[in-house]
Order: sequence, then C-alpha cells, then structure tokens
Amino acid sequence: MRNLLLACFLGIAAVSTTDALGDRQATDIVAFGATLEVVIAAPVGEDKAAELVDWIRSAAGNVSLAYGRFPIPASTVVIVPGESFPWSSDRAVPFGRVTRRGGETVELFVNIDRPIGEFYDDWTATHEFSHLLLPSIYWRERWIGEGFASYYQNVLLARAGQYSQLRAWRRLAEGFDRGMASRPELSPNQAGRGDTQDARMKIYWSGAALALLADVELRERSGGRESLDTVLEALQQCCLPASRRWSGTELFRKLDTFIQTPVFMPLYRRYANTPGFPDVDTTLARLGVQRDQGEIRLLDDAELATLREAISGVRLVGLPVALGQGEELQIAEVAFE
Repeated sequence: MRNLLLACFLGIAAVSTTDALGDRQATDIVAFGATLEVVIAAPVGEDKAAELVDWIRSAAGNVSLAYGRFPIPASTVVIVPGESFPWSSDRAVPFGRVTRRGGETVELFVNIDRPIGEFYDDWTATHEFSHLLLPSIYWRERWIGEGFASYYQNVLLARAGQYSQLRAWRRLAEGFDRGMASRPELSPNQAGRGDTQDARMKIYWSGAALALLADVELRERSGGRESLDTVLEALQQCCLPASRRWSGTELFRKLDTFIQTPVFMPLYRRYANTPGFPDVDTTLARLGVQRDQGEIRLLDDAELATLREAISGVRLVGLPVALGQGEELQIAEVAFE
C-alpha cells in the first residue's frame, strides 16, 4: 500500500548517493521527477536511517498523486531526530515546516524511537510536501497555504492507500467542525493577523474548505476533465518554483486563468473577508459524507458519490518526468508554515 511499493512498480530510481557529513547523514532520492536531498541532522543507526529515507520517498510519492510528479524539481528535506519535544506529545512527527530561502527546504522534527509504522500513519510529511504545490503566500493569507495542504494531506493519503477513504473524509469533516468552532466572529483574513489568538483551526480549515468547494465545482461542471489537480498542475508548469511570495488574490486570479469560467476569485470574494466559515455542509452531503450521531458514514448512492471516489480513491500514477540536467532552484523568501 505504501508508495515505496509504487516506486518499485514504476522502476523509479531509489537512493543514489549517501555521504556522512560530520554528525549528519545525507542521501539523494531521485524519484517522481525530482531530486530530494535528505539530510538526517543527528546520528542514527543505519537501519533507522534507511527506514526514514524510505518514509520520505513514500511521502514524496503521496504528493506526486496530485498530478503525477513532485511539484518542484529539487528540494532539501531535513530530518531532525529527538526523543521528545516541548511543544508536542510523543507523536512520531510532532512538527514540520517549510522554509523558502535559497530553495525549498522541508524540516521534519521526529521522535526517533517511535516505530516506523507510526511515521507512515502520520500526516505531517505529506502536509508539508503539499505546501510545495503552491508558491509561498503572504503571512496574513496563510490560511490558503495551510488550508490547501490540510485538504491535500487527507486526499493524498487516501489515494496512496495509507488512509481508508472513510478515514480521510472523517478527518476532513472533523477538521471543518474545528474550523467552524474557531473564532466564528472572524473572517479567514482576520484570523491570519499576527495578534489574533485561538484562531489556528480557522486558519488551517477555512482554506481546506475552499479547496474542497473549488475541487467539487470544477469536477462537476467539467464532467471530470477539470479538477483542483489539473489547475495546480498548470500552476506548476508555469510558475513553480516561485522566486517570491504571492498574495492570495494574485494566486487565485492566476488559477482562474487556467479554466474557462472563474472559480477561485468568486470563492475568495465570498469568504476571505466574511466572518464565519465556508459553507461545506451541502457539498459534503452531496458527496455522500453523512454525519450520523457524531459518526461519519460514506453513502455509495449519494448524488456525487462517483465524484467523491475520483477525489479520494486509491490510484497509481504514470512514470514521472525525469529531472533535466542543469536545472537550478530559484531563490525564494523565507516562510514558516
């Protein structure tokens, strides 16, 4: 079920080089149309290091399930091992972030003693890699970047078979509930202000709600020819990696240029500066995501059940495009996400 098996199936190149850099271990993964330098920032045993590299390859494969390749041609992944972290529980991957300074770097802080199976079950790496589907967004509108990554982390883990479809839609529905309950008097743009307290769930899940609404509208009106996947693939081909931060309106206007009738800016105008939370209940019901006394059920006879399957069904991807020789990563500003 893991994308390591997918990589073997497709004949993708595995680890190509390994070097010891003092107390660090560095390995290149060439797969999914990209080169990822994986740096383990503290000494770990060879077996554990190999497990961590396989896990990173799997998470990169998850993100390639958006449109068939990793979103940028090169990235550095820094694994920071520890036994416990002050800001979290003993989850396998309690924290991650993307920094964009001289190239995209994904940092993953891991509890090194947790079993490797817990790493595959954790969503953090797939979430952080999903940030690379978009350019860096200005801090006030980070609800867009965090939200799209939150939507995709669940959709992609289902496509990879690491989540059941029920689990993915349950996590989305529960996330939307947390977003609705988070500072309902604020709009998403207000929630993104630096002095706003207790609005974290609105920041993460209002953008995920817009991603769902856009994805469903695109798929339904085009008979499946268009989707959030196809729009982001067009963005990747024209504009990634990006050399600067984008505003939310700049991003959404650009996304609308890839489709005949705008979807993204109408959603932005409706919700970005409106207190409350985007209306996802009707869309979830049409998809057959039913709430039943606190439980989530998936209805196969729902109006858009086939569309739901298209979003979250298990899939394989075609052989990714090889990374061209001599490609250079553009310089980007720093952003902590």
